[in-house]
Amino acid sequence: MPQLGIQDYAKEAFKEPYNLILLIGGLLAGIISFMPFVVWPIVAALEILYLMTMATNTRFQAVVRARKQRRTQSVSLDVAARLIEGLSERRKLRFDAVRGRCISLQESMRPTGSRNEVSSLLENQQLESVNQLLWVFLRTLAYEQALESFISSMPRNEIQQMLKKTEAALQGETLSEQMRTAYQENVDVLRKRLENLERAETNLKTIEARLIRVENSIMLIQEQALTRQDPAFIEAEVNSATAGLTSVEQMLGSLDLPSMETASTGPAPELLGRTQAER
Repeated sequence: MPQLGIQDYAKEAFKEPYNLILLIGGLLAGIISFMPFVVWPIVAALEILYLMTMATNTRFQAVVRARKQRRTQSVSLDVAARLIEGLSERRKLRFDAVRGRCISLQESMRPTGSRNEVSSLLENQQLESVNQLLWVFLRTLAYEQALESFISSMPRNEIQQMLKKTEAALQGETLSEQMRTAYQENVDVLRKRLENLERAETNLKTIEARLIRVENSIMLIQEQALTRQDPAFIEAEVNSATAGLTSVEQMLGSLDLPSMETASTGPAPELLGRTQAER
């Protein structure tokens, strides 16, 4: 979530219902009293004082940040639901299996015995990290499906046959200069299509390896969670597992793929669910 400034907090404070009611009441009081030029400056001064006080209040700032994060997470959750719905049955089953491992991971990482503030903070950090890992896995699955669909729609054999015929026709000695130019341009286009297809196939293998990497990271965290209650370890493993997603997105951006809404700039939606993880 982008950093908020004083003006952002002031805008939120201005939109508070109680402030709008009091502000409108003050303006009406100036009209009713027939002394607007006396009442309105006082109302304006009080409003400015209120906005500055609220905009610099740390508790109110925390409330505003929480509201914005909830709104952004709601958008991300909608995107996640659409991504899951668009997955093939095989990928849905794979995603559900990984999500089940994540829930099992949260159970294994939960501290036993009495819980204090430190242990609760640790558990929240672990939950956020695992949730981020699952969000990356879902987005990568969607990218894999889009790329696989792109490759399957490319008729490799047909392109290769057209290329051979065009190259053979280009060898004709009786071709006019215009025909030779047209054939050469066609050869260049067909070669680029084949290069694009080969690059897509290589990228698909990279994405498949990235998916396995994320799955193995989940298993690694699960195996070590009982003996290492260390948030730094969890964070490092998540960062390591997700480091390649940006390059995957850039890589796919160079191909002619349908645009996909993945909400990559916002916070991860709560795909695990705190209540579900705490059962």
